[in-house]
Amino acid sequence: MPSTSRPRTGLPLRLAATVGAGLLVALGAAPAQATAGTAAATGTVLAWASGENNWGEATVPAEALSGVSAIGGGDYHSLAIKNGKVLMWGTWICWQVTDCTTNKIYVPVEAQSGVTAVAGGGDHSLALKDGKVIAWGSNAKGQLNVPVEAQSGVTAIDAYGNRSMALKNGKVITWGGTNLDGILDVPVEAQSGVTAISAGHSHNLAVKNGKTIAWGGDNYFGEKNVPTEATTGVSDVEAGFGQSVALKGGKVLAWGDNRNGRSTVPAEAQSGVTAIATADFHSLALKNGKVIAWGGDGLPGSPYVPAAATTGVTAISAGSSHSLALK
Repeated sequence: MPSTSRPRTGLPLRLAATVGAGLLVALGAAPAQATAGTAAATGTVLAWASGENNWGEATVPAEALSGVSAIGGGDYHSLAIKNGKVLMWGTWICWQVTDCTTNKIYVPVEAQSGVTAVAGGGDHSLALKDGKVIAWGSNAKGQLNVPVEAQSGVTAIDAYGNRSMALKNGKVITWGGTNLDGILDVPVEAQSGVTAISAGHSHNLAVKNGKTIAWGGDNYFGEKNVPTEATTGVSDVEAGFGQSVALKGGKVLAWGDNRNGRSTVPAEAQSGVTAIATADFHSLALKNGKVIAWGGDGLPGSPYVPAAATTGVTAISAGSSHSLALK
């Protein structure tokens, strides 16, 4: 979840935060899809932006430099979990908060303890606590209207733009946004037995019995044309802006939009990969503690990986114009 001047949700213009560009290190991460599970090792968050950090999304706060167990990236904001508490930095318009001012970050009280997973969307964020989805930020498209079904028993969450997504007992649940091209209509095949989910700009992905399922969107870039290789043995999926990424036996598969090589998987990421993450225009893979990046928006230095993220990384996540790692 995503580009420097082209946010995936068409965010209104905002005054830039007074921070510098380029790499701003904090030496953590949850995938774009956040999954609750056994307690993870804790570490420090690394964050970097390709050419821009206008909203502070890559400026990691001191509190996130130790003890972080999971991370997530959204449009111009970042999320982390520390001792069950959600940490948040960067910015978005927090429509639901009466005293919200530019660049103010707000985390609801309920998300300040017991949280096991986080996911960032456009102008909203999600957290998972005791199987319940917590949502905050803008509700312009109903993305905060968590359905009753997603208030217990949920095991994974994801968000993109103004849509939210959850996984419960193998069933995909979606809400928010508009139902353009049936993006909110979960196919029968994805209503049971699903093990992984991902929300993209205009399409969704899920994994069932090792098979990639895709729906929604007009398929302009062929992002729903699941290749035969991605119909068996897949363990995880990531949806971006017109591109789809899957992980199969340590090999990254990608299809759809290939501008700036977005769907051209580098040779290094075709074996031994343990995690993937995709945003609007770039993708990440994790191999032997090293972050691998490809794609981008065509701007100089997009994407890139700082030296600090080439060893010892345990998890990754992608935001609209930045990347995150847990080390």
